[in-house]
Amino acid sequence: MDKGLARGYTTAFLQKQPDHISVRDWLESPRRVQAFNKFVLSSQMEKEGRVLETISPLICPPFSEAFIPYPWSKSFKSVGAQLVSAAPETEVFHRDEGDELDYHEKSVFLNNLLYTATSEKVESSLLTVANMGYHTIVRMLQRGIADEKSLDYVVWLSMAVARDLAQVFSLTSLEQHGAYEFIIPFMGGAFFARTMKVSPGISKSYQGDRWVFSLRTFYSESMLKPDHLERMAGMNIEEDGSMRLRWLGQTREMQRGLLQEADVNHLKSWLQANARPSRRKSAVP
Repeated sequence: MDKGLARGYTTAFLQKQPDHISVRDWLESPRRVQAFNKFVLSSQMEKEGRVLETISPLICPPFSEAFIPYPWSKSFKSVGAQLVSAAPETEVFHRDEGDELDYHEKSVFLNNLLYTATSEKVESSLLTVANMGYHTIVRMLQRGIADEKSLDYVVWLSMAVARDLAQVFSLTSLEQHGAYEFIIPFMGGAFFARTMKVSPGISKSYQGDRWVFSLRTFYSESMLKPDHLERMAGMNIEEDGSMRLRWLGQTREMQRGLLQEADVNHLKSWLQANARPSRRKSAVP
């Protein structure tokens, strides 16, 4: 796709996403407590019943309609929702300069809201660990893995994969506040991702000091060099985001968003071998 056209579609895509400030507004509203209380009551039921009908109006908007991500059982119950939000002025920091502001960019974030209940406790959590900048979306369009019709889905799917890898990264032996670069195979090409500290420019207390797994650019297959392919070796990510990793003599097939403990252990060493220290303001073609 022509660069000018890709930029136009990217701008239109960002403009139609809910502003990231809507997440903060919901967190500070009575609906947050009301939704949690509804889940607490529902978690006492043997079957899920009308839990989605009662919770959805309290979280949507800004989040999607509620869904049940795992089978509802006596020992474990859960309800989830998600949101792709846009931050027009995302602040990007780099570790090398003592968390000094590096630059601003337009970007999107994947936000996952999750309620869980076990026999011991009931909890809610909001996970925001994956993001993607304007530049990356333009490159996805230019390099053929998305068009104006599929862009919403491909952006969401890409960040869902990044979210899963971010959670695996948090369990590796890599420095958790370090800046690393990763190469992630995707739809015949590859994303170049970095762990980096970003702020969507709203409440610092909401984003905190957590670093995100940020997709910085996309390379088509013809752009990949032998050392890129070597770092990605063994990993295949399907068009639905499921992963198949052949690594250290073992092959595992893993479902997006539903990684088991054995999956995480299998992914950790691959991710550690893939990692390279990230250079400040290194080129992202």
